[in-house]
Amino acid sequence: MLRNSRFYIGLIILLISFSGCIEYKEVEVVEVSGVGIKNISLKGIEVEVAMQIKNPNKYNISIVDSDLTLFADGKKVGIARVKEKITLPKKSNKIHRFTIQTSVQDIVSNALPLLMNLMTQDNIEIGIKGDIKAKAKGVGKRFPVDFKERVKI
Repeated sequence: MLRNSRFYIGLIILLISFSGCIEYKEVEVVEVSGVGIKNISLKGIEVEVAMQIKNPNKYNISIVDSDLTLFADGKKVGIARVKEKITLPKKSNKIHRFTIQTSVQDIVSNALPLLMNLMTQDNIEIGIKGDIKAKAKGVGKRFPVDFKERVKI
Protein backbone atom coordinates (compact mmCIF):
# COMPACT_ATOMS: atom_id res chain seq x y z
CA MET A 1 0.00 0.00 0.00
CA LEU A 2 2.84 2.39 0.83
CA ARG A 3 4.42 1.55 -2.51
CA ASN A 4 1.18 2.42 -4.39
CA SER A 5 0.78 5.73 -2.58
CA ARG A 6 4.40 6.67 -3.39
CA PHE A 7 3.70 5.93 -7.06
CA TYR A 8 0.58 8.14 -7.11
CA ILE A 9 2.28 10.97 -5.22
CA GLY A 10 5.20 10.81 -7.66
CA LEU A 11 2.77 10.82 -10.59
CA ILE A 12 0.93 13.87 -9.23
CA ILE A 13 4.20 15.75 -8.71
CA LEU A 14 5.29 14.85 -12.24
CA LEU A 15 1.99 16.05 -13.75
CA ILE A 16 2.10 19.32 -11.81
CA SER A 17 5.66 19.99 -12.93
CA PHE A 18 4.77 19.36 -16.60
CA SER A 19 1.64 21.51 -16.48
CA GLY A 20 3.82 24.53 -15.64
CA CYS A 21 5.66 24.05 -18.96
CA ILE A 22 2.53 24.57 -21.07
CA GLU A 23 2.10 28.31 -21.18
CA TYR A 24 -0.37 29.60 -23.74
CA LYS A 25 -0.28 33.11 -25.16
CA GLU A 26 -3.08 34.35 -27.42
CA VAL A 27 -2.62 33.91 -31.17
CA GLU A 28 -3.29 37.23 -32.85
CA VAL A 29 -4.47 38.14 -36.34
CA VAL A 30 -2.30 41.23 -36.89
CA GLU A 31 -3.52 42.24 -40.32
CA VAL A 32 -5.39 41.01 -43.36
CA SER A 33 -3.05 42.03 -46.17
CA GLY A 34 -4.96 40.68 -49.13
CA VAL A 35 -8.24 39.14 -50.17
CA GLY A 36 -9.13 37.97 -53.64
CA ILE A 37 -11.74 35.83 -55.31
CA LYS A 38 -9.92 32.79 -56.63
CA ASN A 39 -12.83 31.00 -58.26
CA ILE A 40 -16.60 31.26 -58.67
CA SER A 41 -18.18 28.19 -60.21
CA LEU A 42 -21.08 25.79 -59.92
CA LYS A 43 -19.06 23.94 -57.25
CA GLY A 44 -18.89 27.00 -54.98
CA ILE A 45 -16.73 30.00 -54.21
CA GLU A 46 -13.05 30.11 -53.29
CA VAL A 47 -11.58 33.21 -51.68
CA GLU A 48 -7.83 33.54 -51.19
CA VAL A 49 -6.75 35.34 -48.03
CA ALA A 50 -3.32 36.63 -46.99
CA MET A 51 -3.29 37.14 -43.24
CA GLN A 52 -0.48 38.11 -40.90
CA ILE A 53 -0.78 35.89 -37.82
CA LYS A 54 1.37 36.16 -34.72
CA ASN A 55 2.10 33.02 -32.70
CA PRO A 56 4.05 34.12 -29.60
CA ASN A 57 4.11 30.60 -28.13
CA LYS A 58 7.10 28.28 -27.83
CA TYR A 59 5.40 25.59 -29.90
CA ASN A 60 3.78 25.18 -33.31
CA ILE A 61 0.02 25.55 -33.55
CA SER A 62 -2.10 23.79 -36.17
CA ILE A 63 -5.33 25.16 -37.61
CA VAL A 64 -7.68 22.18 -37.39
CA ASP A 65 -11.16 23.56 -38.06
CA SER A 66 -13.04 26.69 -39.00
CA ASP A 67 -16.57 28.00 -38.65
CA LEU A 68 -16.80 31.00 -40.95
CA THR A 69 -19.55 32.90 -42.73
CA LEU A 70 -18.84 34.49 -46.11
CA PHE A 71 -20.48 37.82 -46.98
CA ALA A 72 -20.61 39.70 -50.29
CA ASP A 73 -21.62 43.38 -50.20
CA GLY A 74 -22.90 42.86 -46.65
CA LYS A 75 -25.21 39.96 -47.58
CA LYS A 76 -24.66 36.45 -46.29
CA VAL A 77 -23.48 34.09 -49.02
CA GLY A 78 -22.93 30.95 -46.98
CA ILE A 79 -20.81 28.87 -44.65
CA ALA A 80 -17.11 28.64 -45.50
CA ARG A 81 -14.14 26.59 -44.33
CA VAL A 82 -10.37 26.88 -44.55
CA LYS A 83 -9.33 24.50 -47.33
CA GLU A 84 -5.66 23.85 -46.46
CA LYS A 85 -3.90 22.55 -43.38
CA ILE A 86 -2.05 25.46 -41.78
CA THR A 87 0.70 25.32 -39.18
CA LEU A 88 1.72 28.47 -37.35
CA PRO A 89 5.42 28.08 -36.51
CA LYS A 90 6.52 28.79 -32.95
CA LYS A 91 7.52 32.39 -32.16
CA SER A 92 6.39 33.57 -35.60
CA ASN A 93 4.75 36.69 -36.98
CA LYS A 94 4.33 36.06 -40.68
CA ILE A 95 1.86 36.20 -43.52
CA HIS A 96 -0.02 32.98 -44.27
CA ARG A 97 -1.90 32.49 -47.52
CA PHE A 98 -4.85 30.13 -47.54
CA THR A 99 -8.12 29.49 -49.33
CA ILE A 100 -11.54 29.84 -47.76
CA GLN A 101 -14.03 27.68 -49.61
CA THR A 102 -17.79 27.41 -49.63
CA SER A 103 -19.55 24.58 -51.43
CA VAL A 104 -22.85 24.73 -53.29
CA GLN A 105 -24.61 22.99 -50.38
CA ASP A 106 -23.37 25.68 -47.95
CA ILE A 107 -24.55 28.64 -50.06
CA VAL A 108 -27.81 30.13 -48.80
CA SER A 109 -30.62 30.03 -51.35
CA ASN A 110 -31.16 33.80 -51.49
CA ALA A 111 -27.46 34.31 -52.37
CA LEU A 112 -27.84 32.98 -55.93
CA PRO A 113 -29.15 36.29 -57.37
CA LEU A 114 -26.27 38.07 -55.60
CA LEU A 115 -23.75 35.66 -57.12
CA MET A 116 -25.21 36.18 -60.59
CA ASN A 117 -24.93 39.93 -60.05
CA LEU A 118 -21.22 39.51 -59.24
CA MET A 119 -20.55 38.65 -62.87
CA THR A 120 -21.49 42.18 -63.95
CA GLN A 121 -19.46 44.07 -61.31
CA ASP A 122 -15.76 44.89 -61.32
CA ASN A 123 -15.32 44.99 -57.53
CA ILE A 124 -17.14 43.84 -54.42
CA GLU A 125 -16.81 43.98 -50.65
CA ILE A 126 -15.96 40.52 -49.26
CA GLY A 127 -16.45 39.85 -45.56
CA ILE A 128 -15.54 36.82 -43.50
CA LYS A 129 -16.72 36.39 -39.92
CA GLY A 130 -16.50 33.52 -37.47
CA ASP A 131 -13.76 31.64 -35.74
CA ILE A 132 -10.88 29.32 -36.43
CA LYS A 133 -9.95 26.43 -34.13
CA ALA A 134 -6.28 25.92 -33.44
CA LYS A 135 -4.71 23.00 -31.61
CA ALA A 136 -1.37 22.45 -29.93
CA LYS A 137 -0.18 19.76 -27.53
CA GLY A 138 -3.68 18.26 -27.38
CA VAL A 139 -5.34 21.51 -26.33
CA GLY A 140 -7.77 23.31 -28.66
CA LYS A 141 -8.58 27.02 -28.69
CA ARG A 142 -10.78 29.13 -30.94
CA PHE A 143 -9.85 32.61 -32.06
CA PRO A 144 -12.15 35.08 -33.82
CA VAL A 145 -11.88 36.26 -37.42
CA ASP A 146 -13.82 39.29 -38.63
CA PHE A 147 -12.81 41.38 -41.61
CA LYS A 148 -14.12 43.11 -44.72
CA GLU A 149 -12.19 44.15 -47.78
CA ARG A 150 -13.10 45.49 -51.20
CA VAL A 151 -11.67 43.26 -53.95
CA LYS A 152 -11.54 43.33 -57.73
CA ILE A 153 -13.35 40.57 -59.54
